[in-house]
Amino acid sequence: MDGNGDLLTPEKIVEVIQTLTEAKKLWVGYSGGMDSHVLLDLVVRAFAKSPNYQISALHVHHGISEHADLWVQHCEQICSFLKVSLTVLWVNGNVVEGRSPEEVAREARFSAFESFLKEGECLLLAHHEADQAETILLRLFRGSGPLGLGGIPEKNVLGNSELIRPLLKVSKETILNYARDRSLQWIEDDSNTNIRFDRNFLRSEIMPLLVARWPRVVRSITRGGALCLETATAVQVLAQSDLETVKGKISDTLSVSGLLELDVVRRRAVIRYWLQHLGFALPSRDHMERIDREVLKAKAGRKPKLKISCYEISRKKDELYVMGL
Repeated sequence: MDGNGDLLTPEKIVEVIQTLTEAKKLWVGYSGGMDSHVLLDLVVRAFAKSPNYQISALHVHHGISEHADLWVQHCEQICSFLKVSLTVLWVNGNVVEGRSPEEVAREARFSAFESFLKEGECLLLAHHEADQAETILLRLFRGSGPLGLGGIPEKNVLGNSELIRPLLKVSKETILNYARDRSLQWIEDDSNTNIRFDRNFLRSEIMPLLVARWPRVVRSITRGGALCLETATAVQVLAQSDLETVKGKISDTLSVSGLLELDVVRRRAVIRYWLQHLGFALPSRDHMERIDREVLKAKAGRKPKLKISCYEISRKKDELYVMGL
């Protein structure tokens, strides 16, 4: 798929959605902004004559902006016009000391989605190609590996439900043209102009410079991300296979001697896969080096431990353990 306008037709959106999910109950995440309004308008048009599908809109009220109540009113008016039901989820998106406001709001939003959606239902979000490029660059700046640089996935599991992004390969320009052609009305979140937030700074200050120099840079970044995802997927397949050969004698442990028989790249890949499989955050490159040096290669008889964020890696004889703190 590319960013051509023929992607934003009812026929094409049906094809994309049916490729990504078998769900018949579709919720459209609707903020009231342009992107989500385009998605909602398109999905309603696409499935208007499909009695097997049920389309509804889902709006999150973060309680942060002084205009949040007005945004709810706007969404209610648009949904009334489109003859689609709207559910409003109220969450606490207030800033937490030491954490990014963007991160706090995002976590609150997705936690609300996960709690609300039922098994067999699917949430549609309006992330597009430019969002993908921004995400990849932000993760690059933060030192992410190939999996992180793969960007936003088109499809996720969300609790007992699904989450898909049918516009992920559509350009921002195409979405804007659709909105104008359809005479859509949308709200502008005033926080989007605050360059104190990393994504806003990247979007308003950096991306225009990159696009002016390299007009196809957004497409290039997202294609590079797709290649990273392919590589990361291949590494995970190998790591999954290696995990079977280095399992410890005790459940959820790894054999230290088995790990040390692998070369360093495969050894680190299988440790990352093991931690991810058990639900722990991935360690940084520095922490991976310390696991190798201080834990795996510790002298015989020692019982080394290494604290990483909210968990601890430890060794007892030939067993490598992980324990949440």
